[in-house]
Amino acid sequence: MHHLTRRLSTKLHKSSAFLAANPALNNTPIPIKLNPLPVPLPTSPKSLYHNLLSITSIPRAIDYYFDSPRALHSTKSFNLLISLALRSASFASARRLFTAMQAESIPPNMETWKLHVRWFVRTGKWNDAWKRALEISGNPNKPIPLPLWLELFGSQKRGALRHWVITDRKPKVHPAALYAVQLSRYRALMQVSPLLTPSDQVQILPRTVLIITQIMYQVGQSSLALSTALSYLESLPPRIRRCDRRRILDLVNSHLSMATRHRKQGLKQHFAQRRILWKFLHARPDLAPSSTTLFLLLGSLRGCRRSGTLAMQCLQLFQKRWGPHVQSSLVRRRVASLALKEGRLDIVAAMIRLESRCRAFKDASPRTIYTSRRRPWRTLFSRRGAENRRWHLIVERYRRRVMLKSDS
Repeated sequence: MHHLTRRLSTKLHKSSAFLAANPALNNTPIPIKLNPLPVPLPTSPKSLYHNLLSITSIPRAIDYYFDSPRALHSTKSFNLLISLALRSASFASARRLFTAMQAESIPPNMETWKLHVRWFVRTGKWNDAWKRALEISGNPNKPIPLPLWLELFGSQKRGALRHWVITDRKPKVHPAALYAVQLSRYRALMQVSPLLTPSDQVQILPRTVLIITQIMYQVGQSSLALSTALSYLESLPPRIRRCDRRRILDLVNSHLSMATRHRKQGLKQHFAQRRILWKFLHARPDLAPSSTTLFLLLGSLRGCRRSGTLAMQCLQLFQKRWGPHVQSSLVRRRVASLALKEGRLDIVAAMIRLESRCRAFKDASPRTIYTSRRRPWRTLFSRRGAENRRWHLIVERYRRRVMLKSDS
């Protein structure tokens, strides 16, 4: 060990002497270029597919694919690249892949047709997607295959299309016209809805049900949207993966906000949201509400006179039944805000102290180091700055209230 330390100190001394003799190098940036690891040459369609999975850059993956022999190209590998291109909103790359697939006479399958319909929907060409789905089904009066039917409930990728026409003002879409378009699409899709079998229900993701029920709410089918979501939850297997559990909670939270959005804030809206939540929990007893669920429930108490007291009671009820995980910084801030509205400074002070302790504990705890896997977007972009600003405003309002109370 002593020998290694001495060798290291000798090398550092030599490098320091070299830099001292050449002062110009001290301020010269040394370019560092990290070249990606070379991808091995494919030997079969299967190896080509697995090599594509190891490439993180979509342009690099497409170049690698077209540099490989055409004999190794397959429907599965084309579908993989098209799916990745659509996920990153690279619509021109997706169109290039569709054209190359047709030029190479690679036979499409249901996954390819599904991606084609998705490409039309994401680029704002819903009518073309509808025509394409009818062409694939072969009969306008025949139900559209389930994968294509689900894709038609998607929406245009907002902000992904580049419009090069410069105008002074953006064209405004009247809400009535938008509602008429959504209603006509919804009716057209319901006329060709496929009959769902138990095996088909496995293909339906929670996000798909979320999109379908949101459209139902938009066209005024609130009861149908709620019954559809409840039937979906009851049809799920007894054990649910952790990632699916989070998406199911997103579905539940969406219903809490959508089902009562036209009601006036107050106790009626609050208890209407609670009844909806109890229905979902009855359909899935293993499901537990999250802090977002409680945050949405507390929002309906803004119109109450005793908003802070009721919010504190609701928080204590949820903590007693489901544990401390239902509390978060968002929940504490909302309780403090409602307590300020009522004038319950004791509740505000308790929430501020609790938030300070939680932040101190979080700063002192060791942080997770992500190495091989990318951090989830919800942790990278957590909107912490906006949350800090809102907490700062609450603390300032609380201090002013305390000063006014002490002066009087």
